Amino acid sequence: MDQVKQLQESARILHALLTRHAKSSENAEMVLGFMTALFVAIECGEVVPPVHDKYRWYFANTEGPLFKYDDLGEAHAQYSHALEGWVT
Repeated sequence: MDQVKQLQESARILHALLTRHAKSSENAEMVLGFMTALFVAIECGEVVPPVHDKYRWYFANTEGPLFKYDDLGEAHAQYSHALEGWVT
């Protein structure tokens, strides 16, 4: 799978999980709002890795508001790897 398609797939998964958590978490709703334009650009193929993941803190930092959600953490890790163009 090429890098753009891998990014699109991982972004779809992260977007779906964020949408689900946004129903019960104001923090997830806030981050979803921040990231929506990026998700749209990724889906349209306008984002080509490597790109810096400026939203990593929300998911990966122990002080981040979404760190407590294991499923978001795992989905974000896959997304971040694809976004930043890490070789898998």
